[in-house]
Amino acid sequence: MGGGAQIPATTGTYYFVHSGTGNASYDGLSATYPLATIDQAVNKCTASVGDVVIVMPGHAENIATATALILDKIGVQVIGLGRGRNRPVLTFTNTAGKIPITAASSRLSNIVLIASVSAVVTGISVEADDVELDHLYVGFDATGDDFAIMVLVSAFDRLSVHDCEFVAENTAGCNAAIQFVDALDTMIFNNIFEGDYTTAVLNGVTTLSTGVFVVGNVLRNSDTTAGTLLTTVASSTGLAAYNSGGTLFSTNITAPWANTGLLSIENYVVNVVTETAGITPAVAST
Repeated sequence: MGGGAQIPATTGTYYFVHSGTGNASYDGLSATYPLATIDQAVNKCTASVGDVVIVMPGHAENIATATALILDKIGVQVIGLGRGRNRPVLTFTNTAGKIPITAASSRLSNIVLIASVSAVVTGISVEADDVELDHLYVGFDATGDDFAIMVLVSAFDRLSVHDCEFVAENTAGCNAAIQFVDALDTMIFNNIFEGDYTTAVLNGVTTLSTGVFVVGNVLRNSDTTAGTLLTTVASSTGLAAYNSGGTLFSTNITAPWANTGLLSIENYVVNVVTETAGITPAVAST
């Protein structure tokens, strides 16, 4: 998960970005003449033709406002190159900094997102259908830095989050890695979640969501007061399958896995360091 994106084939146009060698006056059509920011490249894209923004290794920029970077062109993919911290790094330097994704069928891939202040309200705000987030690393800079919510989707459909790492610090500060409200067909699979989440790692709230699939994730919540792994609103629908979770806040392994309405297949939870995990819910189908 430390990097794995490839440049996708497309009939659209490729735009290149690098903060060190780029310039807003360049056309961005080659790695020799890249643009300086991702938003500059997105602004040059044409909606719905398959344009791709290629963010070069070593790129770095700050996200201090809600308008510094907006994915607002339908069908544009923003792909980071490199592995580990050689991937592009976007640093959130203000609590109001966020990345709104307002165009359908957008993709953000292989980028590092770092909170460098306390209580960044939202890291990625999903405000369109058919958004894909993959191979991201979402974390923090130093003690006291955190996202309140790392990814938020409310009343939009078919969000796919996969092959990402979400790391909160091991003290209270982050409420949830992914929070979903009234979302249809949200797919969360093959991710790693680590750290202290004061509400829940995956948090379905307010209005029920339908078609929620949580599959093959590894989740650890170090919050000892309310270290829930998954919550959903009553009457939500979907499936939770083959997930592994760890938490120390409850003596009952069912409590941290509060997937109301979701069917379950082999979800393991452990809540004692000297014990192995058990399946929750424990009652088997007949």
